[in-house]
Amino acid sequence: MTEAVLAASVPAAAPRLAFGIGPDGTYTRSGQAAAFVLGTLTMLAFVPLMVVAALLYTKSETVFAENPERARRLVNWSWISITAPVVIAVIAVPVAMTMMG
Repeated sequence: MTEAVLAASVPAAAPRLAFGIGPDGTYTRSGQAAAFVLGTLTMLAFVPLMVVAALLYTKSETVFAENPERARRLVNWSWISITAPVVIAVIAVPVAMTMMG
């Protein structure tokens, strides 16, 4: 019973703060700047690739009747244009986090 009381009276260690978050849980100035820059870059990188994917897929539908092989290539490039950035991000984020921490 005394062990439980002693354990309850000892404060838990503060968790390690995430990048850009201050001790009060709000963004730091550098965290705000990084979030803005990364958000803008993400929007500029991914939105055009989504448009490219849609255009490639639409073109493949019109080409399919006369050249199914070319239509297949266009669809493959459409899939590549929307999955490649996600794969790169999945690889890059852990690498960046280990370099920062």
